[in-house]
Amino acid sequence: MKLDTIQIASAPEALVKQIIAKIQSGELEPGYCLPSQRQLAKMFNVGLGSVREAIKVLNTLGYLRVVRGKGTFVAETPAKSEQMGLQLHQALEAVSLADLLKARELVECEVAYLAARDASPQDIEQLRQITTRMEASFSDTQTFYDLDFDFHLHLAEAASNKALLEIVKLLVDRAHSHIGFMDNSLSISMPFNVEKAVSTARTIVQYIEAGDGENARQEMYRHLNIVTFELKRDVLADDETGDAE
Repeated sequence: MKLDTIQIASAPEALVKQIIAKIQSGELEPGYCLPSQRQLAKMFNVGLGSVREAIKVLNTLGYLRVVRGKGTFVAETPAKSEQMGLQLHQALEAVSLADLLKARELVECEVAYLAARDASPQDIEQLRQITTRMEASFSDTQTFYDLDFDFHLHLAEAASNKALLEIVKLLVDRAHSHIGFMDNSLSISMPFNVEKAVSTARTIVQYIEAGDGENARQEMYRHLNIVTFELKRDVLADDETGDAE
């Protein structure tokens, strides 16, 4: 298999496009087992991390099939080429979403801790009302996400730190821009996950009302990782999937 050297700056996306082109041209046939990730990194002259990201994206798009312990194979039924452009953009956005979720974790866990110290009775009542409305919105994904946005913003307001509030606004807004991809590909808003999201949100409010910052922080971690777990499971599969080849 002849591969072209690509520039590091755009390595994951360029690598994705190059592999897709080789699949569509027939150079890489259905069922073909790709070399190991380390071999691909050398062949493409890119970092191992770029290869891992590209494989995750191609697996999400349906061009590759990662079999744990066996290797990475060209899918028997490749994705439709006319949809590749939009899907590629969404999948690449999902890869970068991992870093976004980590940032939310670092910021919002601390916000929950501070809110347990500074929240007023009015703040707590408002948060309680939002979680009640969230529970009633299971059948309406957009309404649920709007309320989820309100929950995180009001929690940040309860922490009485304007800088953190602005950061939370930015992070949550950016995360919610991925809602379409997350719903269609990852089923993040399926009832089971919505129920867990509301349950953990309610528990956060309870800890804040009790002034228990440590447990509020830990429960926020669990709340945020409902999404992170699904993302890692379906899009950002453990790096061992490639190293086991």
